Amino acid sequence: MGDCRLIYRSTCSESFLPNEDLRALVHKSADYNAAHGITGLLLMSGDKFLQVLEGPDKPVNHLFNRIIRDNRHHEVELIAFEQIGPRYFDDWCMHLVDLFDLARQPRELLAEKYGAVNGVIRIPERLHEIFGLLLDARAICRNQPWEEDFGGAGEAAERAAPAAGSERAPAD
Repeated sequence: MGDCRLIYRSTCSESFLPNEDLRALVHKSADYNAAHGITGLLLMSGDKFLQVLEGPDKPVNHLFNRIIRDNRHHEVELIAFEQIGPRYFDDWCMHLVDLFDLARQPRELLAEKYGAVNGVIRIPERLHEIFGLLLDARAICRNQPWEEDFGGAGEAAERAAPAAGSERAPAD
């Protein structure tokens, strides 16, 4: 078995919307993911999550089973699961992109490309557009030094050993 890519979307529970809680979760998730060879990116747009996970089949499947049962979000929808060659989202063990918090120029670019309703960038329905949004967010983040890095594949692996049994959430 090799590496796989899993993409899902969900709706965030109202009780979990504060960014501080989400950022703490991303820190824990980066450690967990590093310990299990998983990399990925989590987008938040309004109350919607869109996440891509890449890594070994069994750890990614195990993680997704935990994600499905997490009560911090609901309406979990599997969008894609596929075997892959090279990873496209190996920049971070986990990285959060809250589309609302982006600078004006990249926000406007994404809103023009994917649409927006009441200032919230729309998560597309079609797979190629979803993958495009994820790649666009990755490119924006790689070029934005103001964002805190929650686990580059190398440095998070160093932090991950003691946290291998840590809790998870929708955003692992």
